[in-house]
Amino acid sequence: MSFYKLSSITALISVLLSVTLMGIPELLFYLFNIEASDATYFMGRRASILFLGLALVSWQMRNISNSTTQLAVSLSFMVIMFGLAILGSIEFTLGNTGVGIFLAIITELTLGLFYLKIWRENYLHTNPV
Repeated sequence: MSFYKLSSITALISVLLSVTLMGIPELLFYLFNIEASDATYFMGRRASILFLGLALVSWQMRNISNSTTQLAVSLSFMVIMFGLAILGSIEFTLGNTGVGIFLAIITELTLGLFYLKIWRENYLHTNPV
């Protein structure tokens, strides 16, 4: 998958999460089996803005052809995606979320692996063996 396409998909997913967390967070609370409270609404609104920022970064960076820049962006998004997948797995194991978290985990692992592929290709291109 190309960096352009992956960045576009990441931007779309991030903006959808942002809009959902700001507008109808109950959908994600239901999906992840999380009890709604003032604290979850508060954190959901904050996460909404973070996802909006990630969407904008992904969208703006999609046309970057510089290998060094793609390397940095790919590494950053790879860490975010794998980190979220690991955290989701831990929270499920601890019983803090329901099986719906696996939709997020699978998506995050998939995106993380695509970013890893792009990072690896760019790394080998900028640092030949």
